[in-house]
Amino acid sequence: MRESMRIIKHLIMCNSINDRDDAELFELASREDIRDELEVMSEEWDFTLVRTFHDIYIVPLPDNEMFNMRFREFRESISSNAKKIDAYLQCYIFMVIFWMFFGSRNSDPQRTESLRIKDIVIKLDERFSNENKAAQMEEAQLNFHQIADKWNGNLYKDEGRKQSKVELVKTACRILVKNGLVIFADEEDEIRSRKRLSDLMKNYYLSDKRISEISRLFEKEEDHADD
Repeated sequence: MRESMRIIKHLIMCNSINDRDDAELFELASREDIRDELEVMSEEWDFTLVRTFHDIYIVPLPDNEMFNMRFREFRESISSNAKKIDAYLQCYIFMVIFWMFFGSRNSDPQRTESLRIKDIVIKLDERFSNENKAAQMEEAQLNFHQIADKWNGNLYKDEGRKQSKVELVKTACRILVKNGLVIFADEEDEIRSRKRLSDLMKNYYLSDKRISEISRLFEKEEDHADD
């Protein structure tokens, strides 16, 4: 049990274990008896372990109260005066970014390793300009009209103001950077996918039911665009 606790402690503090930098822990985590202990701990503490050939990641489940950020904390990570609609818009921007990275229908779902900020803005403009998506988003329990109004009420870029479309996308990128998912700096005009994001999307989230629902909504749009 002590070895299992060491593994979980390292995962909580560092988010991952890999076979190069953490060879001892990686090997321990591969032992059958420790894998069984980790399985029990994951059930009791509401998390799952995502394993690839070279890495192990810890992913809190939605109901995990120990590891997950509360909604109020998420709002405060956007800005000190962020409202619910600001948080919902940021979540939608995340969703679009992830889809632009991993929306391929081929055997490898990753479309690209980098995205330009202006291309993300263009994609969001396209989606928010189509009122027919309202019914689809209601299926996903999102108020599409309010989110669209919040987005469309901003200019593409307004120097000195935080509420431009470019700045809203950059805010989303900064949050993803804090979670170790992308590489981005304010003076840059693109974001790049990190290995952690690729591993988690390909080995966990893209098979998750919630992400399948998101994919279904986006696929509807692409099917109609091909007609």
